[in-house]
Amino acid sequence: MNKLHILESLGFKITWRLLQIGVKGYCEIPPVLTRNEILEYLGDLLNNIDSQTDYVISLICEENPLEFNKMLEKYAENDWCDINIQKRKWRAYLLKTLLDNLSRDPLQGLLELMEFWLAMGKPDYCPHTFPTNVTIKKDYFTEATYNLLVKKNRDWLNEEIAEIIGSE
Repeated sequence: MNKLHILESLGFKITWRLLQIGVKGYCEIPPVLTRNEILEYLGDLLNNIDSQTDYVISLICEENPLEFNKMLEKYAENDWCDINIQKRKWRAYLLKTLLDNLSRDPLQGLLELMEFWLAMGKPDYCPHTFPTNVTIKKDYFTEATYNLLVKKNRDWLNEEIAEIIGSE
C-alpha cells in the first residue's frame, strides 16, 4: 500500500510539506517517499476536484524529476502547515511500520526499537527505555521487557496519532 494512503488511514491530512519531507527528509526523518508514490497518490486525488487540482495536475504532467522537485518545494513553501506536525506524522508512520514488522526475537526486537529511537534523536518524550549499566543490560534483553516496551511504544503511538489529528 502507498505510504500516503497509510498516513491517510491513520487519520492524517496530506500536505505539500508532508510530501516534501517524505521525499527529501528533514532533520532525523530520512527520505522515505518516492516520486512514483507521490504520482500514484496525486492520480487518486483527481477523482475530487478542489482548490489543489491545478497543482496536482501540474505535478503529474511534469516529466523532469528536477522540475518536479522544484514545483513540490514551491508548493511546500506556500503550505502554512506546522512543519513539526508534518515531521511527527512521518515519525508515527515509521514507528508503526517498525512495530508492524518487529522481530519476535526479544533481543533483535529490542535492538530494532533502540535503533529507531536513537535515529530519532532519543527525544525526552520517547516511550522507550534504554539499559543503563551492565546489570540492567543482562536483565534488559528478556521477553518480559520486550513485551512491555512493545506495548509502551504502541500505546505511545496511539496517543501520538490522536494528538497529531487533534492539532490539525
